[in-house]
Amino acid sequence: MKWKSLSLAVFVFFLNGIAIAQEADTPAASRKANLKKQLDYRYKGGFYSFEKKFNKTVSYPELARMNCIMGIVVVSLVVDCEGIPKEIKMKTSLGYGTNDELTRFFRSTRGEWNKCVDEKYSRFEIPIQFIVKGTQTNMEDALFICEGEMPGHACNDDNYYLKKAKKALEKGHGKKALKYTNLLIQRDPYNITYTEMKTRAIEMLN
Repeated sequence: MKWKSLSLAVFVFFLNGIAIAQEADTPAASRKANLKKQLDYRYKGGFYSFEKKFNKTVSYPELARMNCIMGIVVVSLVVDCEGIPKEIKMKTSLGYGTNDELTRFFRSTRGEWNKCVDEKYSRFEIPIQFIVKGTQTNMEDALFICEGEMPGHACNDDNYYLKKAKKALEKGHGKKALKYTNLLIQRDPYNITYTEMKTRAIEMLN
């Protein structure tokens, strides 16, 4: 019996080890780890100095907050070897002032980057999330999060739009399904399920 108990304990430990390793090896975790290394190399003071500046500088635009505009903005930019940020673009966009807020922030980092001898670490693609407190949404994919207070009325959780999208797809309402899947993708652009649902909605419209 002692050997059986020991074998069971070892087996459980082994399974837990696998689960932890898989969790640490998710696409989101891998993406964030690579970005942190990149910022450690290029930004003066490294990732945590950059994060500190972000938290002090970036504010939730009032227009976006009041309209419950939430989601992930993937910012693409180049920081040349002289330490100048340029080619700042939004690969995914929320609008409502969020693009302008992030553009101002990255421009404000001019002169705060380490110089380099080649362009290997000059291109960045940083996911930044805007969320309203108390709203349930995926928070695993963004490198930085800007959180705003509830605007006096409740903002809908991701699950609200997911149910709406599924119902519209079931009934063959492509236009409605497209509306809700676009909102879901805006909140989580890395979610393959949302992308597949959008494809189905578009097919209904053709």
